[in-house]
Amino acid sequence: MIDVETYRDDLVRLGMHKVAHQDVTLVDHMFRACEILQDMKAAENICMAGLFHGAYGTEGLHNDDVELIPDSRRAEVRAVVGPDVEQVIFNFSVMSYASLGKSFRKVMRPNGVPELKDRRTGEDIPLDREQFLDILRMKLGDVLAHMPTQVGHTVLDMPTEFAGFWKVAAEYLGPDAINTWNKITGEELWIDPELS
Repeated sequence: MIDVETYRDDLVRLGMHKVAHQDVTLVDHMFRACEILQDMKAAENICMAGLFHGAYGTEGLHNDDVELIPDSRRAEVRAVVGPDVEQVIFNFSVMSYASLGKSFRKVMRPNGVPELKDRRTGEDIPLDREQFLDILRMKLGDVLAHMPTQVGHTVLDMPTEFAGFWKVAAEYLGPDAINTWNKITGEELWIDPELS
């Protein structure tokens, strides 16, 4: 299990403490996302990627500089998390959300293959099913880290607005994702584990 506090200095060195993220710092949000992924029993490398998932921005957060991720920045992150985890973080950052949804619909079909796209270039991000499901699991952790909705923020309430999609994703990802979903969302968005 990852002790998120041991990475605080690394995140501060990368400047993540200066980035606002709704009503909390990006560091606090990424800590919560990692803890949620750990609760879902995600693999340790995916929990680590979740801890650093905002290092380059995403389509929903500070996406205007995604074209300008310098190799030196990637090298800094790689030095902390290793090359495989850094690649997951990079893919998470550059993916288009529309292609995430389309890829999930494809993967739900027998022998379906994901078609995750780089939103900068429109090119495919080469992933197999398991790698795609890891990205989907990371995004579910990210979404759940936004709950409960913070009072007073003015951005889209993604967990509520897209609850149907994320409920299906949690069900597809299995019992650990369902248990975490139910813990965080409560009765209003409850998934009956017996029916899944």
